[in-house]
Amino acid sequence: MIQEKHLSTHDDFATQMGTEFVTKVYRFLKGTAIYDRNNVIIDQYAQGCLQTINSAIKSEGNLSFKIVSNNCFLNNAKIQIRADNYPIFKGLMNELKKRWIGEIEFSGEIKKEDLKEFIFLLAGLPENNESNYLYANQQLELRNLPDIHVEKLESFKDEEIYFDSEDQKKRCKEFYFKSISLVKEVMENVKNQKLVNIRKAKRFMQNAVNLIAQDDSILLGLANIKNYDEYTFNHSVNVAIYAIAIGQRIGIPKRHLFQLGMAGLFHDIGKMRISKEILNKTEKLDPEEWEVMRTHPIVGSEIVMKMKEWGDLSTRMIIGAFEHHLKYDLSGYPRMIRKRPLSLFGRIIAIADFYDALGRPRVYHQFPYVSEKILMLMMERSGKDFDPLLVKVFINMVGIFPLGALVLLNTNEMGIVVQTQEEGEFIDRPKVNLLVQQDGQYLKGKVVDLTEKDEATSQYKLEIVKTLDPNEYGINITEYLI
Repeated sequence: MIQEKHLSTHDDFATQMGTEFVTKVYRFLKGTAIYDRNNVIIDQYAQGCLQTINSAIKSEGNLSFKIVSNNCFLNNAKIQIRADNYPIFKGLMNELKKRWIGEIEFSGEIKKEDLKEFIFLLAGLPENNESNYLYANQQLELRNLPDIHVEKLESFKDEEIYFDSEDQKKRCKEFYFKSISLVKEVMENVKNQKLVNIRKAKRFMQNAVNLIAQDDSILLGLANIKNYDEYTFNHSVNVAIYAIAIGQRIGIPKRHLFQLGMAGLFHDIGKMRISKEILNKTEKLDPEEWEVMRTHPIVGSEIVMKMKEWGDLSTRMIIGAFEHHLKYDLSGYPRMIRKRPLSLFGRIIAIADFYDALGRPRVYHQFPYVSEKILMLMMERSGKDFDPLLVKVFINMVGIFPLGALVLLNTNEMGIVVQTQEEGEFIDRPKVNLLVQQDGQYLKGKVVDLTEKDEATSQYKLEIVKTLDPNEYGINITEYLI
């Protein structure tokens, strides 16, 4: 019992101290891209890190932070990552993995200037260089920093964990648009009772899980694309992306993320049996048409049950098709005689479906809602229509001002959100690509980070005043994201 209690205490220490360490180091590392090493903000970051590092050293004798696959360890004890902290852990892991650094160890009390020296050294290491750890240790020795040491990242053949950012963008764009074509092909074959290439769909979804595991920001950005001509297929791909990204943040295993993605991809398969007149109607549906529309979850479930090609996926696919309009309190449709709680997959897909559907003009409304309006509706309906915990995870994931949002700053400049912040406290301070008007057109200007502060006043330099409707300015958001 004493031993078990000690292990439990050690694990708790690793999680608490590890979370503090990751949060502060990640913030410090990202700060090096904005501020020089003599800036007062950098001093604040360094001081925050020092408190955590030296506290751990005083308690344990040393501090070792190690990455093994997609897990983090503090002094060989696994850090339990909560959903709300996941983006920060993922951010630091990505920064270290790109530099092939797998372990950082502090073996003695560290001084502020020594820590600054180390973090700026780490930030300056080139990406995709396996020998970075040798160079870093050599520099640490030359700079007389014997209490700091790094080790090479362990590689795993079954994971694609190293990537070039431009190559990643290219792969994501290629995957995204091919996925829309694939969903169209599968659904039309279902409609026309032709043979369906399930193997091809499975292969695509496995690629999606791998791409999102590496860096979900690119695909989340692409999910802002709203193709009105191919609504059902475009919407289905977006729902799959959002669902996988949510699932990853709450710790769903990779093999189950694949199943979640497939369930999301074909959650609306029942709409293939609904007439185009109803599906594409621009004005409000009459009661009879709404009754027809409300049948698509049952029809979708029946379609999946009749298709032997789905194999072991059938159960998950039926859940996605049947449950995505049931609502968290089961007040939605289809009506159930024997009520049972929604499955986790059903609760996730419901959130993804609602968010993407309201972001485009459809039957329900003439104009699309801006993102923060949708998120506000989700919060208002939390506990009734949606799982409250998943709503919080989702908002942390997309940010109050998601990728692709057109915003007005306090300087009266317009810009497009191109990167959300990993840290929860900066959820309303994304990176924004300013727009410059020239010859009646809006061109890309510089990218600004809304977390940047004025050195003299310690106040934020820029603020978002409100979001704008890109349609009013003739701006095609997609062109700026990809």
